[in-house]
Amino acid sequence: MIRIPFLFGAILIACVFAASLRADQEGDRQRDFLRSLELFDKAKTPEEFRESAKVLETLLVDGYCNGAVYYNLGNAYFRAGDFGRAILNYRKAAPYRPSDSLLEANLQQALASAPGRIAIPPKPWWSPVMFWAESLSYPTRVWLALVLVGIAPLLIFASVLLRRRHLVWVAIGLIILGIVFSIDGFLNAPERGRNRLAVITGETVARKGIGKDYEPAFNAPLKDGAEFIVLDETNGWTFGHFAEIGDGWVKNDFVAR
Repeated sequence: MIRIPFLFGAILIACVFAASLRADQEGDRQRDFLRSLELFDKAKTPEEFRESAKVLETLLVDGYCNGAVYYNLGNAYFRAGDFGRAILNYRKAAPYRPSDSLLEANLQQALASAPGRIAIPPKPWWSPVMFWAESLSYPTRVWLALVLVGIAPLLIFASVLLRRRHLVWVAIGLIILGIVFSIDGFLNAPERGRNRLAVITGETVARKGIGKDYEPAFNAPLKDGAEFIVLDETNGWTFGHFAEIGDGWVKNDFVAR
């Protein structure tokens, strides 16, 4: 039979090891992030700016997603002349930095520079209801959802203990708010974008079906920076809705999301 002190010690050692490993990973990520900034500062050619972007992309693959990474990735791609990828990453940075005027200015500059710019679909109907989305960052909204839902059980317990029925209604109100913030977080998570927003990179022809044998979906090729809503994905192709011109299939080689 395992003794309690021994079990507690084993758990404590495991926790310390996990914390140490996490700290090492965080340190590696910080070093890679700083290295990307150094590469950006020294870069003079598009390829050198893409080297900075490549380091930041590895951080995203590793799960290190935040406003600073997306913002600097947008800057690197913009300086490399990859305007579609710049636009995409600026938009991904926005939920983390909703009040950043410099980010908005850079996004507008990238949009103006993109040869294939297409107006994105209007904001969904629920946007006016969730008015806080324009001022609260994505992590803050997630944190508020957890706090509100976490406080509710304490209020219910207090209402029973103190015999204050009105606390139950307060708890219910907090739960509803928590659910609203949770739905907002799900719908507007940076990794999902606005209904899975994607962008065309380079120049390609949208088709009416999967494969080059199908007729072009539009009168002209799609160019770098054309944003669209992803509707479906299969066999190396993406089906999307392009505002004001219609729907079409594009090869994944020309899609960033």
